[in-house]
Amino acid sequence: ATGAPPIVVVGTTGDPATPYEQTGALASMLGVGRVLTWEGEGHTAYPQTPCITDAVDAYLIDLTVPREGLRCPAR
Repeated sequence: ATGAPPIVVVGTTGDPATPYEQTGALASMLGVGRVLTWEGEGHTAYPQTPCITDAVDAYLIDLTVPREGLRCPAR
């Protein structure tokens, strides 16, 4: 994705289907990936908490990239 704007990659620490470790690997493969972490359980993080919802909505609607290393608590 060289030359693309930052791409947000959302990972869940307790995801039973997709290991969290793959979140950083995908962000690195993209070259412009920015990891957004949800410290919760389940396969999808959006819209489980206001932290995730606000960060993803700001990215999709306003093109505001979440700050580096943003971690959202489970609740």
